Amino acid sequence: MPMKTNVIYLLIALFLGACQDGPKAENKDDLGQPATSVVEMAKAKENIQEQEPSNKDVWKALKSTTPLSSEQLLPYLPKMINGHKMANQYAYPGGGQMATGGYGPADNQYNFSIEDGAGSKAIVKNFFNSYKLRLQGPVETKYIFLERDGYETIAFLQPKISRNQISFIYNNRFRISLEGPDKAIDLWSYIDFENLKQLDQFN
Repeated sequence: MPMKTNVIYLLIALFLGACQDGPKAENKDDLGQPATSVVEMAKAKENIQEQEPSNKDVWKALKSTTPLSSEQLLPYLPKMINGHKMANQYAYPGGGQMATGGYGPADNQYNFSIEDGAGSKAIVKNFFNSYKLRLQGPVETKYIFLERDGYETIAFLQPKISRNQISFIYNNRFRISLEGPDKAIDLWSYIDFENLKQLDQFN
């Protein structure tokens, strides 16, 4: 076989090998479920409808429960996030049912929020439906849908401005969110579950 032919075959083999070697995920966040295609979205909607009867009692119980006010939620905010003490806290007026604490320097703060999913706002239901549908956000942002330590989590990544957020439902009632400059996998590691156990009394 001529030398020229051998070279051509070698180049083809190298090209095919390169095509098979896709980019590897750098960390656990890159292993989240991808955005939903049109077909997958239709299946997800069917799945949501099928599960609706089994979840009906949960949604009904939440809807009939009076949510905690913002002021009532303030004491359950963590005292520290990633070594940073709470710098400020905010209770939402006008019947709000969420409290937020800011941690660290004002120009690069971590923001931790607790939102009570009880009442008529369907906060918990909407979260789990979003997890199943796996829709994607605007350009230059990304959602990561991943189960972490038994919790279904939704991470919202904004690499352009170096701000990310991770959210999950605690005790099938409270929506917990932490937003900050770190990777979602790191934000998750900052969640103080011992502190969250104070909310168990409301089950």
